[in-house]
Amino acid sequence: MKVVFVIDLIDGRVVRGYKGERESYKPIHHFSKIVKSSNPYEVIKKLKPKYLYIADLDRIMGKGSNLEIILELRKEVEETMADCGFKEPNDVVYDVYPILGTETFNIKRLEEVDAKRVYVSLDLKEEELLDASNSFRNWIDAMEFLNSFNLKGVIVLMLDKVGTSTSLDFESLEMAVGLSDNPVYGGGGIRDTEDLIKAKEVGCDGVLISTAIHNGRIPIDVIRGGILK
Repeated sequence: MKVVFVIDLIDGRVVRGYKGERESYKPIHHFSKIVKSSNPYEVIKKLKPKYLYIADLDRIMGKGSNLEIILELRKEVEETMADCGFKEPNDVVYDVYPILGTETFNIKRLEEVDAKRVYVSLDLKEEELLDASNSFRNWIDAMEFLNSFNLKGVIVLMLDKVGTSTSLDFESLEMAVGLSDNPVYGGGGIRDTEDLIKAKEVGCDGVLISTAIHNGRIPIDVIRGGILK
């Protein structure tokens, strides 16, 4: 199982994600026990993750872009996936593995992108799917639709659990693994190493972590190795 380190970017700085309440996000160095800077280059050089997930919150909120930083950071790691708030197929950048979040991208238009190179993020808040397409009753319907495509992966992202260290919703993740013909990644609320083990046991192909690294509950070596065997 892949263990992917996450950074959220606002105004060129790494911020602490919490419950998807983006307007209130603060620079990461105010919270982290590991890093003393919110400069993304310094954070990545300090932590040296193998796999990196970047959320460009400025682009997601329609307030700017950190794409230049993202394209530089990808040189520091083995693999980078990025959610840049892509809204149109022509917006999608393939220099990294693009993440098409259901909050901003109409996944009914997946046939217009290079599906095998993209991740789709099922963006959930209080178990409700944030659906830019207005086409699905729930995330289960969306997951079944995604089985029509050979994707790099599907991320089940529980936005209201981000930064809370309250554990993933393992019941929903296990259901997602059972439904999906694509690799499944879980994100939002991972608390400690036990949560990593449980995510692997329910069949996740990967997980996204950040807070548990910054508060020291998961050792840095886990993201440097990038694989939980």
